[in-house]
Amino acid sequence: MTSTEYRARAEQLLTSQHHLDLDPAVVEQAAVWAQLATAAAITETAAEKAEAH
Repeated sequence: MTSTEYRARAEQLLTSQHHLDLDPAVVEQAAVWAQLATAAAITETAAEKAEAH
C-alpha cells in the first residue's frame, strides 16, 4: 500500500463516525494506520531519492 492509501484508512476511521462516538479502539486503529502512512512516505521518499541518483 502507498502512504496515501494508509492515510485514507486512518481518515476513514476518524470521519466515519460522529466525533463523540469514537472509542479508544477506533482511535488506536487510526493511529496505527497513520504510523504506517508515515513509514510508507519515508520509504517512498527514500526510493525516489535513490532513483534520482
